[in-house]
Amino acid sequence: MDRFFEGYDRAFILPDEREEIDGFRACLALNGRTFPWAPDPSREVVMTLETGTGDLLGGANFLATRLADDRASVAVALNYIYIERPFRGRGLSRDLLASVSRLAGGLWDDGEGPVLLFIEQNDPVAKSDSDSLADSAHSGIDQIDRLEIWANLGASALDLAYVQPALSPDKAPDSSLIYAVVGAGGSGVDAGLLRRHLVNFFGISVLKGRDPGGDLVAAPQLQALAGKVDRHDEVALIDFPPLLAALRNGEAPQASSFVDLAHRLAGAKP
Repeated sequence: MDRFFEGYDRAFILPDEREEIDGFRACLALNGRTFPWAPDPSREVVMTLETGTGDLLGGANFLATRLADDRASVAVALNYIYIERPFRGRGLSRDLLASVSRLAGGLWDDGEGPVLLFIEQNDPVAKSDSDSLADSAHSGIDQIDRLEIWANLGASALDLAYVQPALSPDKAPDSSLIYAVVGAGGSGVDAGLLRRHLVNFFGISVLKGRDPGGDLVAAPQLQALAGKVDRHDEVALIDFPPLLAALRNGEAPQASSFVDLAHRLAGAKP
């Protein structure tokens, strides 16, 4: 944990997105517990990627939820991932993602099917200018460039009005994030699968063991997904490249979020 946190502490600076070390430990302490609101078993993991001589290359923290579903045997909430600055540009993000998938898929005996990786991304439309500038200056990566990197890693945004509940009582909910998925095929993600995943992610990684059904931010999102399940709807996928091109070229209409921008651009098409 301490080794992972060394690099994590260097990589993440925005207050409402940061988890403190006690928060990580609280999540790890929930491993092995069962909750009436979470019928699917899960496990929180912290891992590092290091050289043979012990140099820290990067790290990841994720929550794996066993779904035992033909569409995904395991869903992963990739809470945090980083590559140490001296080692960027060497394809290590792809290696680290592959390691996360292998580890998550092997946590249960029946976890040999597809693994879906879900990840929060900074929304360049909804994020405040000050937060965007601070994060870009610290990381050395422009917000749009970062989304382009993830698109090249196979990520698509979910057509979802997503808000992360507050990570702790002293933080605020974060509505300036995109919820994305790596490894999904087709035009969307099954709403029931996504809801099962988010129940555990909200309840464990974010709320530290509290029922998300009683949280003012998490509950409405879960209820909206339950409505989609009742209607047999998917949650549509949004391709990053066309929207990123519109943002780069100054062709994007005024919008409140990346998802709102996708809807506006789709509506503008003949």
